[in-house]
Amino acid sequence: ETETGATFVHAFEDGRVIAGQGTIGLELAEQLDGPATVVVPVGGGGLASGVVIALRELRPDVRVLGVQAAACAPFAGLEPAGPTIADGIAVKRPGELTAAILRDGLEEVVVVDDEAISRAIVLLLERSKLVVEGAGAAPVAALLAGCVSGDGPVCVILAGGNIDATTLISVTRHGLTVDGRYLVIALLIPDRPGQLARIVGLLAGERANILSIAHHREGRNIGVLETEAEITLETRDEVHSQQVIAALTEAGYTVTRLR
Repeated sequence: ETETGATFVHAFEDGRVIAGQGTIGLELAEQLDGPATVVVPVGGGGLASGVVIALRELRPDVRVLGVQAAACAPFAGLEPAGPTIADGIAVKRPGELTAAILRDGLEEVVVVDDEAISRAIVLLLERSKLVVEGAGAAPVAALLAGCVSGDGPVCVILAGGNIDATTLISVTRHGLTVDGRYLVIALLIPDRPGQLARIVGLLAGERANILSIAHHREGRNIGVLETEAEITLETRDEVHSQQVIAALTEAGYTVTRLR
C-alpha cells in the first residue's frame, strides 16, 4: 500500500467481501420454497459466511452445510496433506472473522476426496454441460457421496469454473476411470500368432471399445514364451467393466486391473 498507493482487499477476511458474496444467500432466500439444505464449499470461509448470514436472517428454516477437500480441511480439523484439485478452497487456515461466523452458522462441515470431486466434475460436464472447477464441484461431490444429511430439497452452490483445459482433460480421464468407464487391464498371453486376435474377439463380444493395446516383453515378471498385453478399454460403467474382466477370466486369462 505504501509503495503503490493500492488498497489491499483480503480474499475472505473482509466484511465487505463477505457481504458481497452474501448476495448469493439473498437470491437463495427468494428462490427456495420451504425447508431445504444449502451446500456450500468452504475455503477461507468468505462465501460460506455471506451465505450463512443472509439465510440465517431471512430463512432460518434453511440448513447450511459446508464442504472441504480432504487434502486441506482446517474447518474439519484436518491438517493440510498435499495438493488437491480443489485448490480454490485449499487454505492453510480460515480467517478469524469467518471462523467466528461459521462456527455457529454451519450445520456441519463434511469432507470429500479428489476422486469424488473428479467424478462430480465429469457429471456436471456431461449431464449439465457445466464446466466447474474442483472447488466449485465439491458440494456436488458431497451430495453424490451421501455426505449430505437431512430431508427435503438440496441446493448446491457451484462456486466457480476456473479450470484450465489440460487439468480438465486429466480430471475427466481420471473421473471416467474411477467411474468404471475407462478400464485398463494387463493380462499374460502366450507369445505366438493368433492370441491377440482371440482377445480382441472376446472384447468385441462384450461390446468393449479398445482404445489402445501395448505389448510388454521386458521388465515384467513374465515367462520366456509369454508377453503381457496392456489394454485400455472404453466401457459403459463399472458393471460392464466387471463383465469384461469376468469374460476374460473365464476364457483362461489372468487379468490384472490397473488403477
